[in-house]
Amino acid sequence: MLNVRNTLGVGSYRDTRAVVFGITLAVAAIVVLATNVRAQEAADFELFGTVVDAETGQLLQGAWVGLTGTDWGSITNDDGRFRIPDVSAGDLALTIEQLGYETLEWTGVVSDGDDQLRIALSSRPILLEGLTVVTDRFRSRRNAVATSVRAYDSGDLVSGTALTALDFVRDRTGALLVGCNGRRGSSCLHIRGRAVEPVVYIDEAPVLGGLDQLQSFAPWEFYMIEVFAGGRHIRAYTPRFMERAAENRLLPIALPN
Repeated sequence: MLNVRNTLGVGSYRDTRAVVFGITLAVAAIVVLATNVRAQEAADFELFGTVVDAETGQLLQGAWVGLTGTDWGSITNDDGRFRIPDVSAGDLALTIEQLGYETLEWTGVVSDGDDQLRIALSSRPILLEGLTVVTDRFRSRRNAVATSVRAYDSGDLVSGTALTALDFVRDRTGALLVGCNGRRGSSCLHIRGRAVEPVVYIDEAPVLGGLDQLQSFAPWEFYMIEVFAGGRHIRAYTPRFMERAAENRLLPIALPN
């Protein structure tokens, strides 16, 4: 028993105890690590809540609720509700943004089971008034063109299942995405039996490779999308553009018939 060289292939009994002790520590560390991981997983939960107008209590649709300093968050649905998965219990900082309202930095303590978090945003009345004026002007411009046109607002854009703005347009128009008559790298929509490369504007500026640009946006990243002539002409507007337009009472340029 004093010499285990022949049975273990290591130097001495003291060496053997050191090896066994090291293995024991390693196993214990693995157990602790696994326990910590399970504890962390158990602590993660889905955070639910609603965003409302601070004065009227109106449920706000299309508001962004995100973990401060990250891109992880959620857009409120037509009931003003949001859901953020994989939130850890404890102190939490949220950033809430909505066009026409003051950006809010919310901090608090959350835990699993908190599903009644209610966040109130203060409105910017002048901006909301300007937004109404500009939205009416865009509607008047659509009514003045001699072609079919459909407009989709933020409510439509956040309530669909499409992952990209291009998917949203395709779903709403029923058009298929096809190649542009053999031109490599170009994408067209199949409209009434032929491939059409749509003219695409984002924030009133024409963009090259328009469909590819729409592919790079999620639907809820736009405030409004206008689709003319079944998809031949598409105009999309970001919230930042609409905010500037509301501040300046933008008068949209007339479109050719």
